[in-house]
Amino acid sequence: MQVALITDLGAITDECARVAESIGISLKVLPPDSGGWQNASLILLGEDVREAPATDHANRILVVLDGDEPSSAWKRAAHLGVEQLAVLPSAAEWLSGRMIAAVEPPVAPGVTVGVVAGCGGAGASVLACALARRAGPDVSTVLVDADPLGGGLDLVLGAEQVPGPRWADLSASRGQLRPSTLSQALPRHDGLAILSWGRDDILDLDPDVFDDFLAAAGQAFELVIVDLPRHAPPQWTRRCHHVLLVSPARVRSAVAASQVAKRLSQSHPDVRLVVRDTGAGGLDAELLAESIGLDLAGSIRDDRGLSAAVDRGEGIPGGARLGKLVDRLLGEWVE
Repeated sequence: MQVALITDLGAITDECARVAESIGISLKVLPPDSGGWQNASLILLGEDVREAPATDHANRILVVLDGDEPSSAWKRAAHLGVEQLAVLPSAAEWLSGRMIAAVEPPVAPGVTVGVVAGCGGAGASVLACALARRAGPDVSTVLVDADPLGGGLDLVLGAEQVPGPRWADLSASRGQLRPSTLSQALPRHDGLAILSWGRDDILDLDPDVFDDFLAAAGQAFELVIVDLPRHAPPQWTRRCHHVLLVSPARVRSAVAASQVAKRLSQSHPDVRLVVRDTGAGGLDAELLAESIGLDLAGSIRDDRGLSAAVDRGEGIPGGARLGKLVDRLLGEWVE
């Protein structure tokens, strides 16, 4: 599939080419009254076009430059039978999204799961990694580290040396993200795609960058596992289909988790509790869930051997299940 631009205007060509180049899409430039656009998935018409191509192709956009009177631009669009207008360069981001949708038609999005710690050291990162590692061999999965203060999921996996883009690279890039490009570009560890932080990154994650990434990831992968910070904006939580809150079975941890649960529940209807069983003296999981006011998703074992393996840089084994919970949850989310 390709994008065709019909124009003789160099300024229009330059602006459209800049948008296409930013997202890795080839632009076919054609003079007015010529052929060659018949196989295009998107047709862009420069403001110098006097007659639209003789086609019922619905995916057409009139492109004009900033400075034109909006009313005259819309009159020109109406004359050409075009219902969409892109004023460049201000509409470059919108146009890039239309280009991506034209060459990579949207599919049903994958399942996005947010994992949140109820307190520091709750085990949310380990659970997120275990879910992603367990799903990875059978389901196309990406593991996303959205917490800049969490220490890095790549460290938990033992994948900090794997080359590839981190959040800072995506934040610095122009344009929206193509699902196919994203799938190919992300670092992979034992086949699992990962997006984490660079060791030198000092960065607050731009909400628009996060939204663009999740939208593209949902198109590129069947399962998106996101390690969310406790302070994540409500709109990040709403982007998830399911949310898991992780709390150790201790009183102080439960008090902290209850505050996080209130915040999460205000923005998401499906927040469930995962209790980390801390052994003798720990709180009962059912009672803990009831006191916090969440449905209980299940419990995971406090695996000291697993923690030691992460500290040694060995990462989480591919077969780590943290009890039966991981397999059961994955069975609910993906076929």
